[in-house]
Amino acid sequence: MGRQQNLTGLANQKIDDSIHKEYYDRMHEKLTQNKPYAKQMVRIRSKTVEPVIGTLVNFMNMKRVNTRGIKSSNKHVLMASLVYNLQKYLRFIVKKPSILAQAIAL
Repeated sequence: MGRQQNLTGLANQKIDDSIHKEYYDRMHEKLTQNKPYAKQMVRIRSKTVEPVIGTLVNFMNMKRVNTRGIKSSNKHVLMASLVYNLQKYLRFIVKKPSILAQAIAL
């Protein structure tokens, strides 16, 4: 893998050989040819993906994964995302009352 400098001066990994290279190229072409579409996709990503990552890092202690190996760290991240989804699901469950109340005419 080669190294490449971006505009901000930070070094990024360059994708040389990958089985998904054609998908990357197609996405890059789509985003460079259609600027309004690219702006819309950035807005959608910042509304949906970024808050989840922020919540995992800041509130669910995912700043550091204290496991060894790819498999166990993958389990750690999957469990954190499962907890996030369960918390979100439990917040939106509609609780129906178990007792029915009736008005009595006097």
